[in-house]
Amino acid sequence: MRNSSIPYVMEQLRRHRVWLIGDSGYPNLLWLLTPVRNPRTRAEERYNEAHGRTRRIIERTLGLLKARFRCLHMTGGSLMYSPKKVCQIIVACCMLHNLALRRQVTFLQEDGPDGGVVAAVEPAEREEEEDEEDDTDNRDTVIQQYFQ
Repeated sequence: MRNSSIPYVMEQLRRHRVWLIGDSGYPNLLWLLTPVRNPRTRAEERYNEAHGRTRRIIERTLGLLKARFRCLHMTGGSLMYSPKKVCQIIVACCMLHNLALRRQVTFLQEDGPDGGVVAAVEPAEREEEEDEEDDTDNRDTVIQQYFQ
């Protein structure tokens, strides 16, 4: 993530109350919210529940995309293109997936039970982060504003 434009873009969007969510392997940043490790209040528990529900939706979606477009899954090989071209391929896959959903196009995966779709999501690869300071004040503000 450090080698991408994500931190710059998210810093620009911060004033619009836009955040990314990440798992506990990432530091809390002004624009990256992670779960509370040991929730002590009901508001922190509600925040963790909402965070988990949102992450599960994202993980299911990524699993479906990887099942439909094997080029996005590690077992289908890897996309040996420039980062810009890979982004274009991913956007195209998302657009085709949405079109297929609207048109109710089903897809089967051979290794699923009874030929069904398998949407297992492997854990995200984590980059080793330098000792970045967690910005728990920002997360606490979000919890106070939205989860009390």
